[in-house]
Amino acid sequence: MSILGLSYCPWSPIFWLLASVVVMIMAYFFRSRGQKKYKKDTAQTKIFLCGEEVPEAKQRHIRAHNVYWGFFETLKEYYDANMKAHTGIINDYLIWFTALIAISAIILFIVGG
Repeated sequence: MSILGLSYCPWSPIFWLLASVVVMIMAYFFRSRGQKKYKKDTAQTKIFLCGEEVPEAKQRHIRAHNVYWGFFETLKEYYDANMKAHTGIINDYLIWFTALIAISAIILFIVGG
């Protein structure tokens, strides 16, 4: 029993409220001990790239297609075969989902009975 007459429950709103307050106090404490010499809108805010000139924002942006190129190229046959089934229409996905749930229910009924 606790002072408030409530036992510990992980879904208790009082527990989460107290935990949130403790975390906010700790975050404020650590943040208040930060560097006091920081000045906004000076050279301190510029991106450091090991002494090199920083390229423009357009050149710094790496597209996901470029990052995952090797992954997609390796599995190209798999993706090409499966892209036909993905129409982007929510009704198709719901039909597949319902069919898989029905098949799973039938299998569980047969195995469980």
